[in-house]
Amino acid sequence: MKQFIKEKLNLENLLCLIIILCPILDIASFLFRSFFETNFSPSTFIRPILPIIVILILFLKEKIKLKLILVALIYAIYAIIHLWLFNNIKTGSSFGGIINELQFIVNYSFMILNLFIYIYIFKDKPKDKLKRSVLITISIYIISIWLSIITNTSTSTYIEGIGYKGWFETGNSIGAILILSMFIIFTMIKERKYRYWAVSIVILVGIYTTLMLGTRVGLFGFICVLFLYGLSELLASILKHIQLNKNVLIISISVIIIVVIGVTAFGSNTLKRRQHLEEVQQSGQEVTHISNALLGIKEKIEKNGLEEGYMSEANKKSIMDLYNFANKYQIANNDMRAQQLIYNIYLVKNQSNIMLLLFGNGFQANFNELILEMEIPAFLLNFGILGFILYFVPLLSIFIYGLFVGIKNRHKLNAEYMMNLFGLFFSFAFSFLSGYTFFNSSSMIIVIVLSTLLIINTKELNNKN
Repeated sequence: MKQFIKEKLNLENLLCLIIILCPILDIASFLFRSFFETNFSPSTFIRPILPIIVILILFLKEKIKLKLILVALIYAIYAIIHLWLFNNIKTGSSFGGIINELQFIVNYSFMILNLFIYIYIFKDKPKDKLKRSVLITISIYIISIWLSIITNTSTSTYIEGIGYKGWFETGNSIGAILILSMFIIFTMIKERKYRYWAVSIVILVGIYTTLMLGTRVGLFGFICVLFLYGLSELLASILKHIQLNKNVLIISISVIIIVVIGVTAFGSNTLKRRQHLEEVQQSGQEVTHISNALLGIKEKIEKNGLEEGYMSEANKKSIMDLYNFANKYQIANNDMRAQQLIYNIYLVKNQSNIMLLLFGNGFQANFNELILEMEIPAFLLNFGILGFILYFVPLLSIFIYGLFVGIKNRHKLNAEYMMNLFGLFFSFAFSFLSGYTFFNSSSMIIVIVLSTLLIINTKELNNKN
């Protein structure tokens, strides 16, 4: 019994357990918030426990104590200065307080912590455990979603009642988790012991994301993964001068055709959502290019009607700049991501403060509609140049390194290497276009697994030399 416990309670299995627990904690969090109608959830405290245990074990056992302390100090000093600046510039219109801002700092810092421990522990280990853990966790996700749809207990993706997101917080997050995982699961189809399991999950995820979910991430993301998988197999066969497995290409093209026919014949909640937004935009009697809430604030600014302390002068000027820019370039009034990006760029310019440029002007410091949902621009604009370096550059560096090694050893590339590279790139795209990909604890874990697998792939490729 002691030997069994010793074999099972190792760091690899603890990290795999973190992956498998993601859907269970997500469901528990959603049900807790829905039942008690609170923003607090016990899973907020449960999630960090295993990573903290792992890093403490590494700190005590490995000879990296000084490096860990130095890195922790760097992140802590950045966090303290960022929060101090946030507390000084927040206004009456700020969407959140210092506790809300701290939550983002903690989440992104844990992302880097997890990235380190997964790569450190798995870099010289077989990748089967990681891939199997992702397959298990996505099985739990998709089965629970289909169960919620069948039992009519699924929540709607959008407030208009369009789409199904199961027992989860947001449709975009669940879409990102499923689509990013497909980059891993598709590569398991050729492995005999996982083939039928992986194919079944791909089919269930494909039907759900293209027809039921209602987000562009789901519909176009799944089609892109299919296309990239076929492309990866084709490129691998060309570069290695081996015969292409025609079944892979035929299946990929066939599934894409089936998806297109299915969307055309049965409709897609994504297309219904796009049509609804167009109808709402066209139904307005007066054509505006910023949201009604922002238009109301803009009019109060012109009449000097805002209460004192509600907004800073830089905030006010940036809203006026946004209004003029949106009118000039005919921005759609329901395109909030474009409005958020334009406003935040002007805000950095109008604040003209070197400390805010370096340490960030606060993610939660703005009016709720102007919170920048696109994460990568938010890293740079709201968390500053140093925040961008600390939170995003580590992931970007892994991608660039993987791309460099892949190009250098292009004649030895396989489809799995390319799919992990494509998957990491897609995480950047989702983070930029949709947002909350790195902030969401579960999608963040999938991104970290993709990064870890890519690092393992590069070591395997280098070892072949």
